[in-house]
Amino acid sequence: MGIFLFYFGILVLITNYFSLTFSTPLFNLATDQHALTVLKNSIVSDPNAILHTNWSIHTPICGWIGVSCATKHQRVTSLNLSSFELRGTIPPHLGNLTFLRVLDISSNSFTGVLPSELSKLRRLEDINVAANNFSGEIPSWLGALSELRHMNLANNGFSGRIPSSLFNISRLRELNAYLNQLDGEIPRNIGKCKELEVLQLKSNSFKGGIPKQIGNLTSLRVLHLQFNHLTGMFSN
Repeated sequence: MGIFLFYFGILVLITNYFSLTFSTPLFNLATDQHALTVLKNSIVSDPNAILHTNWSIHTPICGWIGVSCATKHQRVTSLNLSSFELRGTIPPHLGNLTFLRVLDISSNSFTGVLPSELSKLRRLEDINVAANNFSGEIPSWLGALSELRHMNLANNGFSGRIPSSLFNISRLRELNAYLNQLDGEIPRNIGKCKELEVLQLKSNSFKGGIPKQIGNLTSLRVLHLQFNHLTGMFSN
């Protein structure tokens, strides 16, 4: 009886091992596919029928147009739908693409807000939502995406103050938020972004003085603050 229980225990361990080994990747792939399928269903206008004809559940998602996957685990690492002329909203399910490093949906006609579920994209390095019709405040949770290098929020309808949390991203190299409806003062903690190379906040309604902390940005090579209501002068 003891020998039987011993071998039975070994069999259970082996079964569980292979179950986890082979089922987990399939589960993750299904999660990614579901997230992209919900996104497709959230599109109300696809004039060139790009997603309609290419994003089929009968073909592997890593072959879908605009989708790139990692070679090893086949998880989605890049989603580039720039200039597809799409109109719709961004569903919260997109936050389940947890291996995503690049998200580019620029130059479309997306509306609404950026769902808070995108805060789960902790591997994200590049987010580009420029030239859409997003509205509301810039989400403060963007500041929790510590791997971000490039953030492009330009040419939308974002309003309110720019979250100071954005400048807690120590690796941020580029921040574009021009041509929005942002107001209030530019956060003083902007000087914490030591790697910032590009800062474009022009054509908003910022007021107050130009933060002297910008002078601490030793890597800065592009600075555009014009067409606001800022006062004072900035010396190089």
